[in-house]
Amino acid sequence: MSDIRLDVFEKRHVRLSVPVKEKHLNHVGIVYAGTHFMLMEVAGAALFVSTYGIERFIPINKGMSIKYHKPAYTDLVCELTISEADAEAKLRPVEEKGKGDWILDMAVTDSAGMVVSTSLCNYYLISTETGFAPRAKDN
Repeated sequence: MSDIRLDVFEKRHVRLSVPVKEKHLNHVGIVYAGTHFMLMEVAGAALFVSTYGIERFIPINKGMSIKYHKPAYTDLVCELTISEADAEAKLRPVEEKGKGDWILDMAVTDSAGMVVSTSLCNYYLISTETGFAPRAKDN
């Protein structure tokens, strides 16, 4: 429905994109703010999964602040990478408590590579050991 694409999914590195076409353009031809939000929220969760998997923790978006730097008119891209050391440091306090915040800065670029929006996203990590499990998809 959103046409979001997972272009790269590697250990600690993801790249997602959204072809905007008519579907994601508002009445004046600018990409909807919600498209930026969707792309960053999904990209951050994808980075989490590519880094840690979902065997121990599930990321849930707890809060997100977005800054729009300039109007976007073309396809959007969000590419995220985290070093092994940063990944370990971000997860350490969550492992100690069994749950907690995982905060990520990210940016979205247009097709020319210009930063069009940035975000600070706070994912709350829920332990799968407490009985929480992802809901099965309805068929």
